[in-house]
Amino acid sequence: MQLHRDRDKFAAAGARLVVIGQGTPEQAAHFRESLKLDFPIYVDQRREVYEAAGAKIATFDELLGPKMVARGGAVAAKLGVFQGKTVGHPAQLGGVLVVLPGDDIAYSHLSDDASDNPPNSEVLAAVKAVAPS
Repeated sequence: MQLHRDRDKFAAAGARLVVIGQGTPEQAAHFRESLKLDFPIYVDQRREVYEAAGAKIATFDELLGPKMVARGGAVAAKLGVFQGKTVGHPAQLGGVLVVLPGDDIAYSHLSDDASDNPPNSEVLAAVKAVAPS
């Protein structure tokens, strides 16, 4: 939950963080409580939002290949965050979208592999670029 670490910066820029996951409402509530997240988590068990956004289904190498294991493992070890039980499609990749009122997409980063997340600074810059003055 990389974006959660900078939630105050996003709030100050006028953004509201929301997560869309693949699990059940009960699983989302457990996830939210166990990680002490303070933003909404919605569920999309049929993965329709993922498809509409263009998020891809990863290949084996994009999930567990040498590049992903090296990059993802180093980040996980540094942050002390490790993969828990997989919920939903195990190869479904995600992304980060900045969605404006009216459903316009101001920014989109769709993951190329399981460790691919944009830097918070990049997402925050996109938010600030479209924030009302």
